[in-house]
Amino acid sequence: MEMILLGIMVFFTMAMLAFGVMRAKSENQVKARVSTLHDGTPVTKVLHGRQKGMEDNFTQRVIIPFAQNLSDKIQTIVPVSGKSWIRQKLIQAGYTKPQHIKTFMGVHCISTVAPILFILFLTIVTGSVTGVVAILMFIMFGAMGFGLPILWLIQQASKRQDSIRKSLPDFLDLLVICVEAGLGLDMAISKITKIESVQTSEYLKEELIRYTKDIGFGKPRKDALLDLASRTGVDDLNTIVNALVQSYEMGTGVTQTLKVQSEGLRQKRLHRAEAAANKISVKMVLPIYLFFFPGIFIVILGPMILYAFGQITQTMHQTGGP
Repeated sequence: MEMILLGIMVFFTMAMLAFGVMRAKSENQVKARVSTLHDGTPVTKVLHGRQKGMEDNFTQRVIIPFAQNLSDKIQTIVPVSGKSWIRQKLIQAGYTKPQHIKTFMGVHCISTVAPILFILFLTIVTGSVTGVVAILMFIMFGAMGFGLPILWLIQQASKRQDSIRKSLPDFLDLLVICVEAGLGLDMAISKITKIESVQTSEYLKEELIRYTKDIGFGKPRKDALLDLASRTGVDDLNTIVNALVQSYEMGTGVTQTLKVQSEGLRQKRLHRAEAAANKISVKMVLPIYLFFFPGIFIVILGPMILYAFGQITQTMHQTGGP
């Protein structure tokens, strides 16, 4: 009876997945045909687009659309604070498009439920996992499936923020040079992003290019700067932005403000390097005890132990012991 129920569940699951994929494919074909009739796009371009869609990998054609559809279904279950936190972390990690949050939430749901369903499948089919062990495995694998995407997102955001933070002092030095040469702040930022020889973070360049586009679209400088600081989530950049905003509001010199901020960032970077150097001795304790001391003990005490063991054995033979 259990096998019959399991077969029915698997059949309906596969049928629903196949139906969803076929429906999405038919809707895409209809949209392409309607757009062709509407704007007069040649049929060859539409066929090329269909061919390109067929050449996409399985993840882009099936998993990502399925995850986005699943995200739409669970929107009412996820708390608003959770969605806001995920959206903020995705933006800090560089995933700013609206569909990125849908994809992540759908994949997060799949990674949480799939291990539990797999353990349930093993429990029903084999019957080797039962009782308290099954419950513990449900909890363990469910927690792993829930936590791994969150850890990956936090790691990506931290990696991007660290790269931006490390390149800020050098960027400010270049910005001071450009401003002192007579360029405005916006023009200086645009100039720095276009210089290929500038060794700065690619993530910082992406954010500065977006800031330049926002200014070009007519957004006020204050709002563009605040959005820049909010997207990155870097405290040092937020301090620089607040100083620049206050400088423009109070009418003080931007060049002097940038010099002060650059010097402060260099001092912070020096303090971080010193703190990291001071932590090396503490971090080396465990590897030394695990890998270094055992080798020393073997080299020093090994011959002594072998010699003592040989003497004991020889003495026992001479005395007629066992």
